[in-house]
Amino acid sequence: MTTKEVVPEVGGATTSYAPSGARLPSLTALRIVAATLVFIHHSAFQPLFSDEGVQKVYNKLAYNIGPISITFFFVLSGFVLTWTAKPLDTAKQFWRRRFVKIFPSHLVVYAIVLVLMLLAGRAVPWPEALVSLGLLQAWVPSNDYLLFAINPPTWSLSIELLFYLCFPLLLILVNRIRPSRLWLYAGLAAVAGLLLVPAVSWLFLPDSPSMSAVSPFSWPQLWFNYFFPVTRMFEFLGGMILAKILLTGRWPNVRPLFTVVLLVVTWAATLPLPLNLFEGGYHALFIMPIALVITAAAAADIAGRRTLFNSRGMVWLGEISYTFYLVHVAVLFSLQAAFNHQWGVGGMFLGDFTSRPFGTVAAIAFLVGAYLACVLVGWVVYALVERPAMRRWARPRGARPAGTTSAST
Repeated sequence: MTTKEVVPEVGGATTSYAPSGARLPSLTALRIVAATLVFIHHSAFQPLFSDEGVQKVYNKLAYNIGPISITFFFVLSGFVLTWTAKPLDTAKQFWRRRFVKIFPSHLVVYAIVLVLMLLAGRAVPWPEALVSLGLLQAWVPSNDYLLFAINPPTWSLSIELLFYLCFPLLLILVNRIRPSRLWLYAGLAAVAGLLLVPAVSWLFLPDSPSMSAVSPFSWPQLWFNYFFPVTRMFEFLGGMILAKILLTGRWPNVRPLFTVVLLVVTWAATLPLPLNLFEGGYHALFIMPIALVITAAAAADIAGRRTLFNSRGMVWLGEISYTFYLVHVAVLFSLQAAFNHQWGVGGMFLGDFTSRPFGTVAAIAFLVGAYLACVLVGWVVYALVERPAMRRWARPRGARPAGTTSAST
């Protein structure tokens, strides 16, 4: 195990920190937090509550959670991969591990959903299906390629793949930042994502067709701001820089609870704003609060403090979070379709039904049951596909396994 070092912090305080590779179970656990937020967001795509007032409140809460969850994933990926980077690792080895992590489970879930669609007699949009097979759909400036992919949530993996491709070069650049300027660059990453990207879309992209009568953004602008892989790189960079801040001992002694409260307050303060503002580029408001939550949780692990994030149950859920994410829409919408007396894959993306709403208590029970079903199916895919694939193909045959890592993405 790597020996811990004591490094002076800003303000004269000291903190015990470990070089990259130290175990950070909280970062594994935080993945299920982000995945759960995505589940809540998508659960509002069909009416669940027969009480219209309750449904309206739920929609407001759930819809605005969506942009937070995606930013959470991206910042967390940047942080974890920077923390676990090893000096002797090659780009080829890194890309191999990322490919094996992402594609086997994606292909298995894709095939299952495709078969269910065919058995249910649903039309398959083949251009969109083939593009999403290669996880390239976010590069296409057409809403059809996002909504009618075989497994729609995988659009975010298009962005992850670009980050993986660029990570070896980005790490070289981030490592060249002087430690005294890391906080400055972290702020610049957040501000650039918040101001530069929307400004470019406003100035250079057409203002039609409009997304809706109340949306200030056209579809080209929204796609550029929210779905285009290149413009989401600021979130990864924010996570990378915060990891370097912790590694160089420049993280102040901030408890995770404070950062969580800050994130919740930021979310609550933005609730009156329409969702399309966040999808139009202002999701970057959450880069720094999310990065602070992640860094504070990592610092608590290094200090040996017990928190909810590094509890055994949360870490286990974090380990299956990727497969949970892959299956959650298919499972959720299939269950909603079943209550509407339909068989097979259904839902807003893959079917044409309108979900039957429940009473308030029954709707909550349905949500809990659907979530547990997603956990179960996600665990099955993790146990039968992701974990065996990583053991078999993540490293060349005969290669000696690397040391214990802090978290996986």
